[in-house]
Amino acid sequence: MSHRETLHEKAAHGMRTFPYAVYHARIPEWLRGFPHHWHDEFEIIIVTFGRASFTAGGERFVCGKDDILLIPGGSIHSISQDGEEKCEYFNILFSFSLLEENSESHCSRRYFSKIGDRDSLCEIFIKKGTELNSRLLPLVSDLVENRTESYSGYELMIKSQLFRIMHIILTEDCAEHQARDGNARANTERLRNVLSYTAEHFREKISVSDAAGVCSLSPSRFMGMFRVETGMSFIKYLNEYRLESSSERLCDSDDSVTEIALSNGFENVSYFIRAFKSKFGCTPLEYRNRLRSPQK
Repeated sequence: MSHRETLHEKAAHGMRTFPYAVYHARIPEWLRGFPHHWHDEFEIIIVTFGRASFTAGGERFVCGKDDILLIPGGSIHSISQDGEEKCEYFNILFSFSLLEENSESHCSRRYFSKIGDRDSLCEIFIKKGTELNSRLLPLVSDLVENRTESYSGYELMIKSQLFRIMHIILTEDCAEHQARDGNARANTERLRNVLSYTAEHFREKISVSDAAGVCSLSPSRFMGMFRVETGMSFIKYLNEYRLESSSERLCDSDDSVTEIALSNGFENVSYFIRAFKSKFGCTPLEYRNRLRSPQK
């Protein structure tokens, strides 16, 4: 199943009895980016080389080497190439059940449930050089460096490091931190609904009014909300989604460029080719030929 077929990522990370995994990514060598999505696990992202653009919690961050991002479960986020910059990063995903199996336990209710709801998460972007980054970086780096030892005697150390990370996050001075209010929470739910609607109907004609109706907002309020939450307009997001889907179709089928353009919601083939070239740096046919040509 293509990752574009679902925005709520439900893939299992790690083992059922040890829900923890570390993933390695390079942009653009292995992927050009990852579109807006969410999952139930807590995620820690650390950049180890170059620079990339991340969106999370309705904000956009350009992250460089040793910068850290904290992504609570359920938070909508995305990753994309920053101009022509290359980037290497690691994702650490885990369920809080790894740390506390009983969801009614003292630690689960007092600490982990708060982080999961983002009420006590002071910062999302932990920039290199800050006090918080200096405390978290050695712990996160250790998890990355020992990622291949997850299931061969390193499990207790993994849990120990995660507990230390959670303790540091929760005890950080939050005097200036304001919990997300009801309107912000409502916006997150609206955004989930419209992203799911887009994934289901992107091949059809979708107007801003259609998308606004999904959120029960006026078009003007919807456009403002969407830009704040994603960092882009809805029309740009829709076109980006259609282009990504088209790129997959170019690889997976022998359909013509016209067929692919029309079946992915583009009414004008010439516009599709121009937009595709602007995003991928080549025409659709050149893109297909590059990916299908034998590797030397």
